[in-house]
Amino acid sequence: MTSKVNHVVVFVQENHTTDNYFRSMAAWGANVATGWPTATNPPATDHPHDRHAYARWLAAQQAGGPTPGFHVQFDTTAVLPFYTYLAATGAFLENHCSGFGTNSTPNHLLIVGGQTPTLRNPPRSAPQPEWDMPSLPGHAEDHGLTWTCYTGESGYPVEFYTQLKGSPNIVRHDRIGENAANLAALSMVWHDSPYDEHPVADVTLGHNQIWTDVAAVAAAGHWDDTVFLLTWDDWGGYDDHVATPNVEHTPDGIQLAYGPRVPLLMFGGPVTPGIDSRWNSHVSVPKTVLDLLGLPALGVPRVDDAPSLADLVDSSVSNPPPPPFGTTITQPTPPTPTPAPAPLPQPPAPHSTSVGPIVLRDGTTLPPPNDQPITAPKHPSHHHKAHLP
Repeated sequence: MTSKVNHVVVFVQENHTTDNYFRSMAAWGANVATGWPTATNPPATDHPHDRHAYARWLAAQQAGGPTPGFHVQFDTTAVLPFYTYLAATGAFLENHCSGFGTNSTPNHLLIVGGQTPTLRNPPRSAPQPEWDMPSLPGHAEDHGLTWTCYTGESGYPVEFYTQLKGSPNIVRHDRIGENAANLAALSMVWHDSPYDEHPVADVTLGHNQIWTDVAAVAAAGHWDDTVFLLTWDDWGGYDDHVATPNVEHTPDGIQLAYGPRVPLLMFGGPVTPGIDSRWNSHVSVPKTVLDLLGLPALGVPRVDDAPSLADLVDSSVSNPPPPPFGTTITQPTPPTPTPAPAPLPQPPAPHSTSVGPIVLRDGTTLPPPNDQPITAPKHPSHHHKAHLP
């Protein structure tokens, strides 16, 4: 950890895998697929990506494929040039994974507080749920740090937390630019459609919004003392060629964690650039924030025991600020010859464990999440050991 970090900004976008979005990083030696068909922009379809779709994809992948995941890649440099630049000049976490193998809400909750009582998106037609779980913003406030959550109109997902619901620190996502000069210690940012990159949105709109947000913080003088983490909530039904380790499963024996690989970019003035190959998932985001901001343990084992990425921050590093929004980006030149991808690391745990109960702020617990039981065929190793790709 370095005292140079005064601010952390976490961006959460939607529904893309590492292979789907970052084939540009193959030139730098990242373990990403190449040669897949080029995705159209905007995407024509929102592909199935709930827990049932994930179980079908997982079974096909572990059987050697082909999988039912949508097998396409965006032309990163042409469609997402700012992301191409950030991936090549910051830290590219090539084996970052969605926290759980399912869709949006559970993975958003894992980023906010490391737990989810549900494995599905709550129905919009019903009253929205509320749980008194620990959260990263609430923990920051409890320890005297400022925080702001920039969200869409519904306050999703932080309005699900009793401690955060109705807080004046939950504001609309378009406010980050005007707040950049007085940036909170912790900022977490979600965008409404079409700026969240959720299919069928034009992904350039979300990309440009992130570029605008980052540029505003840099222009306000906070590039050198801010660490940014940019990730995508879940796989969105898109394919990825890497089988992720089985470290946690549901009572039906189906792998829950890790979910499919999704991109994670870590950048800012003091972030060490390069490709990082360690296994990590969405719960490493709050763990890293705790460490960077000097906060104590959250009290949620899945977060407190997660791999931290804070070692990628070095006070001796001083990266130049990124190109201002709307300017022509000159991409850095990849190394020659192209480095070979690093081998996949060993699984982070020798055995898969059953998902545990939810810890509430008062010390009581809720049952483990099990509201999308799967009837798909089970991989024979699911109950016993982590899957080594």
